[in-house]
Amino acid sequence: MNRESSTAIYFISVASTLSGIHQQTIRSYEEKGLIKPYRTGGGTRRYSQGDIDKLIQIQDLSQRGINLDGIKIIYEMRDKIEELQNKIISLENEISNQKIDSKTKEKEIHQSYKNEIVKKTEKTIRRTP
Repeated sequence: MNRESSTAIYFISVASTLSGIHQQTIRSYEEKGLIKPYRTGGGTRRYSQGDIDKLIQIQDLSQRGINLDGIKIIYEMRDKIEELQNKIISLENEISNQKIDSKTKEKEIHQSYKNEIVKKTEKTIRRTP
């Protein structure tokens, strides 16, 4: 049993009651690709609390005058923004690691100079008269 199946516990009738949205409306949201309930081996829809919360959000946006295609675009944009934010975090971490590596290498190089530089004393310096 995977994580999704263990959290998707509500039948469509229960999801309808909890969200206050008619079952046929929920099916139409699924048809439009706004929601993707977990499907059992027999094809039965199962909804998680997250799905129910999303149903309520979709209904709220719809009541504000946004059509289902617009709502779908909003969710696609939200997903894309989240993906890009994760990418930014990943790149910032990579830059931070590169800076640390660069500082470490720079320190190693400077330490190697100390081993190669030989100080000359006054006696060893030849001066031309």
